[in-house]
Amino acid sequence: MSYSAPIKSIGHGTTCVADLTSDNEVWKVILELSQDISHRLREYGLMANGVQLTVKDNQLLSKQYQCPPEISSQSFVEIAQMSFKLFQKHYQWKMDVRAVTVRAINLCDVHTPVQLNFTMDITQHEKRDKIELAIERIRKRYGRAAINMGSLYTDLKMAGQQNLIMPSGIPQQ
Repeated sequence: MSYSAPIKSIGHGTTCVADLTSDNEVWKVILELSQDISHRLREYGLMANGVQLTVKDNQLLSKQYQCPPEISSQSFVEIAQMSFKLFQKHYQWKMDVRAVTVRAINLCDVHTPVQLNFTMDITQHEKRDKIELAIERIRKRYGRAAINMGSLYTDLKMAGQQNLIMPSGIPQQ
């Protein structure tokens, strides 16, 4: 019998092909990275009890920030929103951004009981989870590119960016 160490974090990062110069560009990269993290959390049956964001500027200076969520999560939207809030709160835009890494930290099993509070809207969390599970099933059956957010097809500045082709066959700009 062999010992396998527990997974302590799941992350994904990228060095962009061009500098990110706005909050909107950073949001798109964070959202794309968070989708991969969410997929792996579901694959391993884990939930994130924290999010860590690393931002590297175009002078290669790195800054790292982290925060806990309201509730343990596998949701790529919740992971992305927490990461982006960290970015907006801490990054000063003295330099353009070159690389971004998002990491789910303080992982726990999906069956671990969760303490809720009265101010939390759990129904919104549950609805989001159902939608994201449906997206996961579609991707598992038809491939990763079968369903995606339209905003991630344009101006992403990540290696391997896909171009959106409408059913008419005309590529969109």
